[in-house]
Amino acid sequence: MDTRKEVSKEAVRAALQALGEDGKEVSYQLVYEALGLKNDAEQAVVRSRISDMTRHGEVKRTRTGCFTYDFKHRPRESKSYETLWRFVRKAKPGWSVSECAMMTRISYTRALRYCTWLEEAGFIERTGRSDRNATTWRATAKADMNPETPYPPLRETDPFAKERTAAATIVRLMLCADPYAAKTAREVTEAARVLLARFEKQPAKIVTELENA
Repeated sequence: MDTRKEVSKEAVRAALQALGEDGKEVSYQLVYEALGLKNDAEQAVVRSRISDMTRHGEVKRTRTGCFTYDFKHRPRESKSYETLWRFVRKAKPGWSVSECAMMTRISYTRALRYCTWLEEAGFIERTGRSDRNATTWRATAKADMNPETPYPPLRETDPFAKERTAAATIVRLMLCADPYAAKTAREVTEAARVLLARFEKQPAKIVTELENA
């Protein structure tokens, strides 16, 4: 069984973000519990994923087996954006996305996605079409005045992010906090309300599909 496919970096990242909200310290054990992992091999993959994130600055170790998640870190190809941006600002007017991708050695899809956002943000504009009928571009005055690489906003990729955070909060509190404390009770109740607000009012059909998933 390939456990690396089962425990993806995206799943580990989601758990870290949920458990590490507001700079809270997270332990390996909390991540195991949040992901429902009891298998030693799967837990080893989690440790490997987190070690990789630590090397890239996404996770910061606080003590043995514990760490915090840096929400300011961009777990994306920021170097690619920097390379593309340099091309956009220095290239002569009339370049195409294909030329941009070829000259920067970055995939056409990524270059197209970034250029589309740059146009929406007013950093580049269309100049016409090439002899191959490809759209041509040029940098605007706004691009000239912004030497620092502009980054597209992070997209919300998880429609259940709030619910995952709430569930992880309950797990963390039940494992680490005093269950008799008033603050614990209040936070558990608030997290439970988030889950109820999402799932209690859904049509019976959707709930059934979720239960059978």
